[in-house]
Amino acid sequence: MYYIFRIISFVLCAVPRRILLFFGKQFGLFSYYLIPIRKNVALKNISIAFKNESSKYHKDILRKTYAHYGMVLMDFLRTRNFDKKYIDNITSIRNQNKILKNNGMILMTGHLGNWEMILPILGLNNYKFSVVTQIQRNNSSDKFFNWARSFNNVTLIPKGCNIQIMSDTIKNGGILGLASDQNADNHGIPIPFFDKDVSMPKGAAIFHRKTNAPILVGFCILLNDFKYKLTIEEIRVNKNENFITNVNTEFNKMLEKTILKHPEQYFWFHRRYSRSIYN
Repeated sequence: MYYIFRIISFVLCAVPRRILLFFGKQFGLFSYYLIPIRKNVALKNISIAFKNESSKYHKDILRKTYAHYGMVLMDFLRTRNFDKKYIDNITSIRNQNKILKNNGMILMTGHLGNWEMILPILGLNNYKFSVVTQIQRNNSSDKFFNWARSFNNVTLIPKGCNIQIMSDTIKNGGILGLASDQNADNHGIPIPFFDKDVSMPKGAAIFHRKTNAPILVGFCILLNDFKYKLTIEEIRVNKNENFITNVNTEFNKMLEKTILKHPEQYFWFHRRYSRSIYN
């Protein structure tokens, strides 16, 4: 299966991107109607975020979400073959001065837009970037994902590894990437997300305390011209007894704000809230 994915990636590189994105959009719409995996979970999340909107509005967002991730999938399948020239042509970084020093930072992000594109954007622009990744259940899929994410200056850190490796990334002048919008269950801290508590990981705030590294928030959004823009902002909160809560609260506010601008680009399929909500 791993080699089949590699062959597919190679073949897709020969197809013009505009055609691939069109095909990806159609594949996404096909999936919306015929492959309803976690569709109910997504609709529940959307209804919480947009509680004053109609069911028709919620379904329309979800339909557009499927179309968006169909396009993102096409880009991801051939991402490994991107080079610096190609990345410069289809991406841009807003507030790049936030990371120019590259002397040890923490980058929080979420499953919004195309988070996978952050790896080649930073790596191919010569930023040392280490990102914590989820291990896929299927070995072939996991091997392909690791291959697709492998770029110069990018280090993949499997979730659950020794936290000292993450701390060393920062201390050695690199950027530590953390996807901070998944359910942390009993290990997390309750933070409001669209007015309902979710359990959020404490990692970014803890690493800041250990290393005093700046905490950045970055979201990579697909624009109307089909180019990506990575926008980077810095979180600034007082270091008091509520520091971990404050960092995650500020992150969720920034995430919410971006979602409201691009609701179809959020990955609504995660069970962020208490599991009882989805019963």
